[in-house]
Amino acid sequence: MAPAAPVAPAGSPSLERLIQLVADDVRALKPEPPIALHLSGTSAELQRAAGTLLAARLSFNQMAPLVLDAPSPEAAESLARERGARSLVRLTISVQNGELAARGDLLGTWVNFWSGRTQTRPSLPAAALVRAVEADAGALALAALSPLTASSPSMTVTTGPRQVRLMGAVLVRLEQVPAALATGDLDGDGKDEVAVLTERAVSVFAADGRVLARRELDGLPLSPAPPREPFGVMAVIPQPARLAVWSARYAHGEVLVFDAAKGSLRPIGPLDTAPLGATERGTFTSGQTTFTPEVRLGEGRILTVPAPFTSASLAPPRMLFVHLDGSASLYARPTAPPVRIPGLGAGSALGDLDGDGTPELITTSPQLFPAPDVVRVYPLSGDDPTTHGMLWQSILPAGRALHVVTADLDRDNHREVLVGLWHSDGTGEIFLMRQGAP
Repeated sequence: MAPAAPVAPAGSPSLERLIQLVADDVRALKPEPPIALHLSGTSAELQRAAGTLLAARLSFNQMAPLVLDAPSPEAAESLARERGARSLVRLTISVQNGELAARGDLLGTWVNFWSGRTQTRPSLPAAALVRAVEADAGALALAALSPLTASSPSMTVTTGPRQVRLMGAVLVRLEQVPAALATGDLDGDGKDEVAVLTERAVSVFAADGRVLARRELDGLPLSPAPPREPFGVMAVIPQPARLAVWSARYAHGEVLVFDAAKGSLRPIGPLDTAPLGATERGTFTSGQTTFTPEVRLGEGRILTVPAPFTSASLAPPRMLFVHLDGSASLYARPTAPPVRIPGLGAGSALGDLDGDGTPELITTSPQLFPAPDVVRVYPLSGDDPTTHGMLWQSILPAGRALHVVTADLDRDNHREVLVGLWHSDGTGEIFLMRQGAP
């Protein structure tokens, strides 16, 4: 009876796909066993998981794999000879620009007796190994676990007082474009969940992209003057945790409670003002994808911002309102005059990415159809933060980045960044960026 194929351990599906591709490439080259494996990268956890999976795949094919612990790929060649290996696979595992990649080579380690003291390699096997797949949240979590020491051309920032480096992967693919995003601890476990509003439904997702609950909104009365594009707003109201949701397609919103045990979102009452924050409320502009300039603060006071706004981000006492012309009004506190910031995208947010207690400004491109869109991170200061140099920037996947929020998905005191992307075919995705280095 043929042996059963190895069962993949629970973990990152993208890592399992990548290692299967690499294993197939190695087998096709027919290296002589025993075969030594050396994996490197910026994350010890990611390379360890990759080594475990690759060894299991090659062992199933009677290739007698041996995982080496060597200080460098160069040192691995001598160590492989010492351990009696006849072939060596050297791979670097990385997450970069939304891809999980394995790059390296396969070489023979047998030494020709007639070479004397010169340890010449055999002519075969000899091949470059290059494979990449789309990264997922599981791979991103593995890659973000280790101390960060490396950088890459797309992630180099030296102009800020602190370092911010983010790695990205798709968290969720959506059948419709997102109309709003919100994050917060909805089940009391200390970690944030991710709420995604589309035009007709709201869903709650876990940190690994699993859908936890979904509620259709079609039972609500329609708005007499809905906007042409999907538009809405959500906020998490704490103590007890509730999710305030309003799609501008409908005449009013709902306040929902997340029941983790039943996997449901239960309505507990209507919502007649747009929830900009836990206690702050706004009003939709009739028939448009904006809010009117009047914002009702938690204490009941009305704040009049300089112009209608398309998005708001609140990190009390700071408040950010992005206007249609790509400018924004940043309030250090509600009673202070705003600072005008030019050149921000609707996808903008305030969030403490480095854990120092002060939020950073995260923003996308102000163009309507950027090619490609770029996410940028700036330190906050007393005036326009964009004049003080970026902490980080990188290209986003294809699509219009119209929504940005931050979240603490793993209780590490560093907030992750989530970007809502619109695609031209009417679908969308949520792109997750964690602290790390590719």
